[in-house]
Amino acid sequence: MSELQKTESKYAASFDDMAQEAAWELLERFWIPRSDIVRYQSVRERETILRQFFQEKLGFRLIVHYEFVKLEKFLNTQPAPWMGIDSFFEVRDYVMFCLLLAYLEGKSIDDQFLLSEIAEELKSTYPGPESVVWTNYEHRKSLVRVLQQAKEWYLLKMVDGDEQGFAMTESAEVLYEVTPLVKYFLRAYPKDLTHFQSIDEVLQVSQPDNETLARRYRVYRQLLLSPVVREEELHDGDWLYLRNQRNVIARDFDETLGLSLELYAKDAMLMLHERHQAATIFPDSRAISDVVLFFARTVREKIADGTCTIQKDGRILMTQVDYETLLHQCKLTYGHGWGKAIRDMSPKALSAQLLNELKSWGMAQEDGTDGLIVLMPSLGRIIARYPEDYEKKRQKGVNSQDGNE
Repeated sequence: MSELQKTESKYAASFDDMAQEAAWELLERFWIPRSDIVRYQSVRERETILRQFFQEKLGFRLIVHYEFVKLEKFLNTQPAPWMGIDSFFEVRDYVMFCLLLAYLEGKSIDDQFLLSEIAEELKSTYPGPESVVWTNYEHRKSLVRVLQQAKEWYLLKMVDGDEQGFAMTESAEVLYEVTPLVKYFLRAYPKDLTHFQSIDEVLQVSQPDNETLARRYRVYRQLLLSPVVREEELHDGDWLYLRNQRNVIARDFDETLGLSLELYAKDAMLMLHERHQAATIFPDSRAISDVVLFFARTVREKIADGTCTIQKDGRILMTQVDYETLLHQCKLTYGHGWGKAIRDMSPKALSAQLLNELKSWGMAQEDGTDGLIVLMPSLGRIIARYPEDYEKKRQKGVNSQDGNE
């Protein structure tokens, strides 16, 4: 009997497939509007067990409203780059989004307004030394991204027109309507945000006064919201708690979300062994995932032949030149099976995109002091191989070309 089986079941009897599906939807989405009636109703039907798990183990608040259901998720660490909004590329995007929220807050439900009114409001209220100039294509694209994100989150509804036209010309017009969800987008804090002195103060709001409970929340949140957890990233005592409670933690995530806990000397992570439609997982269908997998294989090969040296804590340190050389060797050896867009990328562009992907999944870091790239132990957890039939066909083609020469 495994250690996990020895741990008494807590959620298995009540957390059925519907509850698990609903839990993933709540985790992956900002909220679920009532218009998405199937998923909305799934949460309502499994509300009791969902609320119990998320509140007991993570301190997440499940909000059930006539217009939507939402899992209010909290961080207990400084925000990381991968936590941003995927569709936003510039700081300007975030500023405009906040200004749009402020504009929508003043509207009544079902109020209609034009894109030109939004543009004028954002131009007049945009803070700081930079000003918004709608003749600037990049500024118009920022607003388009913001409006599309607002639509995706059901904050406004397009009545007539298409904001993509605004990217082409500032004279394009669109008619919008505000939705009831606007009033519930911003989280309520015990005091005005301007009264907080630091991000740490904001993060502390979601922590209970009971340290035992706070520690449980921190560990469960860190595991669930981070690709990988390093011992040095946790608060004092949290790693010891994780090791001592690993069977209970493993049971909880296995029975509710189908995740398995993997614990190493200095790393811990949750693994999903079967693809789940709602989950954000690695690898995904993007071509850069293939590059990461084969880069990991190349690193393993270099460790085996002594080219790469592993530090005592499992990390590998390399210069930018060494990293780019390693990627070049990886592409020469395994790049034949990558997508055309990736194969045609310049070495600089590919190395930058790969590094961003590695960092977003906790597989690499950049040492700003020494200018080094740090490959993390979690990179060693993955590897890729091409299917045998593909390798045979390719080898046959190579041999055929050699015979013609």
